[in-house]
Formats: sequence, C-alpha cells, structure tokens
Amino acid sequence: MDKKKLSWLMLAVAALLLLGSGIGSTRAALTFYSDNYVAEITVSQIGVSLLENGEVVSSRDYVEDKWKVFTNRGESSASGALLKNMLGEGEKIAFNKPYKERLTVKNSGTIDTYVRARVYRYWTKGKTKLTTLSPSLIDLNFVNEDKWLKNPNETAECTELFYKDILPAGTETLPFVDSVRIDGAIAAEAKVERKGNVITTTYKYDGVEFHVDVEVDAVQTHNAQDAIKSAWGVDASALGIL
Repeated sequence: MDKKKLSWLMLAVAALLLLGSGIGSTRAALTFYSDNYVAEITVSQIGVSLLENGEVVSSRDYVEDKWKVFTNRGESSASGALLKNMLGEGEKIAFNKPYKERLTVKNSGTIDTYVRARVYRYWTKGKTKLTTLSPSLIDLNFVNEDKWLKNPNETAECTELFYKDILPAGTETLPFVDSVRIDGAIAAEAKVERKGNVITTTYKYDGVEFHVDVEVDAVQTHNAQDAIKSAWGVDASALGIL
C-alpha cells in the first residue's frame, strides 16, 4: 500500500457578534491544510470528524485515492460552522447562561489513531484582535480531564488537549467541552465619562466579536512515540499519553 508523508489539520472557527447586551450569530469557517510532518501514515485509511452536539461539523476521509470532505454547510462548501443552533430565532444571548456545546472527535477512518484538539478563545473588533478583553470571559466548560490531558504550557488564548487513549477506527472520543458561557463580568469592563451632569458609560464589548476556534488532528499508532513527537512536538510519555 502506498505511503506518503503527510499531516493534516482540521480547523473549526466559531464567531458571535456582541452588540450591547445582545449577540447575533455569524457563520464560521472550517478548513483543512497540509503541514510538515516526517512520520509516515497510510493515507488511504485515515479519516477524522469533528462533532458538535452529536452532529458532524466537518469530516475529511481518504477514500478510493482521494479526499472526501463533508461539511454542515453543504457539499459545495469547504467550510463548516459551529454554534449554528446556539440561539433560537430572534434570541439574544444571556450573560452567565451556559449553552450546550458538546465537542467530540470521531475516528472516521479505518486505522487506529491518537488525536489532539486545540481550542482558541479571543475577541476581535473588525479585523483587529483585542487584548483588552480576557479570553477567560469566553467560558468553555472543559470536561473529562482524566481522558483529555492538557498541555501544561497552555496560554490564556489556547488550550491544547491530547486524548489519552487510542481512538479505534469508527469510535468517538468523550467530549472535551460540553458548554459555552459568556461571563457576566464582561459588563464591568466599561469606560465612564462625566460631562457636567451627563454620565456616559461605554462598554468595551460593544461591537466586538468573540471567537472559538477548534483545531483537530491525528497521528497513527505505529511508532506512536516518535510520531507524536514529530507531529505535535511533545513527549507522549511525559504527558501520560503512552
């Protein structure tokens, strides 16, 4: 069977627009791309899917010598969307309310793999990333931490997770996130100006977007220690993966 040097990564991006005390949803992009990777995998058998609340957001599988891609935005689109059904029609988000956001990974290929997920949280205004609003105000509830091991070098913006167990072909991980919530403390992030008897309060979240980006990738179990080190740059044994 033909083998190639290949690594690929799934990226799911979700963004919601904050306007005053409400939020309107926007669509998000899901893309795939190749990366440098020196370990060999049998590409004719590999596949992975990102699931949200039990539904496939996007998947990519190597079938009959070509990549087969599915997204929840249709066959003609190369991108999927997260948080599509987070709010009902006309609904505005409520601060401090948890919304169901169950994120899992499925091995949709025919070979066993190890999987990793990277979750990014950040704020933007227009095309500019904001550093004045804390990523922690985008409260994702990380779960099953005995199975999803965190990289101790995580940052406020990025949480990197490694699934401890081998993920057999056709099976799904336990969720790594089960809800999302916008911390009401964001309302305290405000600038107050007084002009005579007039007091004006400007909230820092007016007109900004919060983003949740999810990257998922996998490596084969053959020579896993070297494959994980090469692809992910971590010592699998030290993290407790192997």
